[in-house]
Amino acid sequence: MIRSRHLWTVLVLLAGALPALGEDDRSIEVLRFECRTDTTRHETTLFANGTIRVRDGALGNEGMGLAELGPDDLQAFLNRLSGEDLSRERNPERGVEGAWVERCELRLQLPGKDLQVYRFGHYDPLPLNLSKVVHIAEELGDKVPIVKERDEIPVDYEPKPGDVLKRSGDGALFRIVAFTTDKKGIELRGVILPLEFYVPKDQLRQSFTALVSRNP
Repeated sequence: MIRSRHLWTVLVLLAGALPALGEDDRSIEVLRFECRTDTTRHETTLFANGTIRVRDGALGNEGMGLAELGPDDLQAFLNRLSGEDLSRERNPERGVEGAWVERCELRLQLPGKDLQVYRFGHYDPLPLNLSKVVHIAEELGDKVPIVKERDEIPVDYEPKPGDVLKRSGDGALFRIVAFTTDKKGIELRGVILPLEFYVPKDQLRQSFTALVSRNP
């Protein structure tokens, strides 16, 4: 009984030392700017670890691209976003509407600040500070090349560090980090999910269904 209690105490202490999944920088959205019509979507998302994700195209069949900001560039963008005071801004009045008119949503949650959400139309006049944040979001999106993902991994595909693959089943994205010393295993890290694991190289196609982007 004493041993069982001691083991339980150790497990509790270990659990307390592990970071919560939701606190991982890879899963924290600092900014998301999304515009939709009835048939199309364009979305730019900046994550707290510096990953930029862009999705663009017909709903359900969008192309996607990823890019990474270094620590200095990420901090520079965070400083610019923090420099725009949106505390008094309200959602703009609804302007021109229609199936072909994009409706946009801007979500901004800077470190240590509350989530701010703004909804407006593509042609709506925006307050100056909100307009500046939208321009920053567009600037982030311009850093990402859009890639139309292939429906399957090419037959002649040779994995390389930096490549991003879509996992079968849940569609989660994983980036190849490195190979094992014997070159028979591949280490992968979630682009958004705070998860890392290894896959035997010869079983890669069993775990992943599509090549999303290649290391440039």
